[in-house]
Amino acid sequence: MAGNWKKTLDDLLYNGDLDGAYNLLDGILRDNSGDIKARIAFGKVQYELGDPDNARNTFETVLKQSPNHPEALKGRAEVCELLGEYEEAIRSYHQATQQAPKDIDTWKSMGILLTKLKKFGKADKCWNAILRLNPRDAEAWYNKGYAKMLVQKYDDAEKCLKKAIKFKGDMKEAHNDLVMVLRKKGDNKSALKVCIHALKSHENDDTLHRNKGNILYALDEPEKALEAFQKALDLNPYVVDTWVNKGTVLWKGLTEREKALAAFDKALEINPNFMAAVDSRISLMAEIKANRPPFWKRIFGG
Repeated sequence: MAGNWKKTLDDLLYNGDLDGAYNLLDGILRDNSGDIKARIAFGKVQYELGDPDNARNTFETVLKQSPNHPEALKGRAEVCELLGEYEEAIRSYHQATQQAPKDIDTWKSMGILLTKLKKFGKADKCWNAILRLNPRDAEAWYNKGYAKMLVQKYDDAEKCLKKAIKFKGDMKEAHNDLVMVLRKKGDNKSALKVCIHALKSHENDDTLHRNKGNILYALDEPEKALEAFQKALDLNPYVVDTWVNKGTVLWKGLTEREKALAAFDKALEINPNFMAAVDSRISLMAEIKANRPPFWKRIFGG
């Protein structure tokens, strides 16, 4: 068993048999408690089984014996992150990167956590570290661009997101965020080109169709915008934003007030507290009332 347990473990994990993997490693460690590789694998399996406390104990047992072991440090970091102990997770990730500076996965895990915590400057160092190792890493370029977008550095974000698309042409998230960045910069024509290009690979993505509709509406093409919103709703009829977008173009772009009202009502059926829909409906009802002819004219004409 000692000679081939790794292959057996890989087979079990490939087949999703976590309980089998647990029993295999538990047996190995009973026979040889000093097998560090088996103990680290055991901690990972405990983590996947939803047992973070014992997983942490397993990783810390390794670290008592080998304080700078990068896989154990990374494992402890992942457990701490899962438990919401973010500062300890960052410390462990950082220690792991110091011991294994070429481990791209650890840099990515730390960068994603730092971004979640809105520590964008520190996250940027993670993306830069990855890009020094692999300048063609599309995910790193995307994460770097996403963070730049969040801090409203739109020129930098545009460059990074275009790099991500260059190295991974079908990255839907990069296309969607690039559309947002270009719109923030007021470049709706370029944003539309990105949308159309992305839809060639992701024709069933409702977000791209919704973005396309917003761009077309901004470009004063309400009929085409309405088509895009309807396509988005055909793909996913449960997105409140899309119903509000459809209602807005029907109301403001095409003066079809009753149809617009129905769209806002559908949005509120999905989420009664969605304020954009609530406010739009109130304003539209006021407009309908203001444009309604007096009662006697409706009865007698004139």
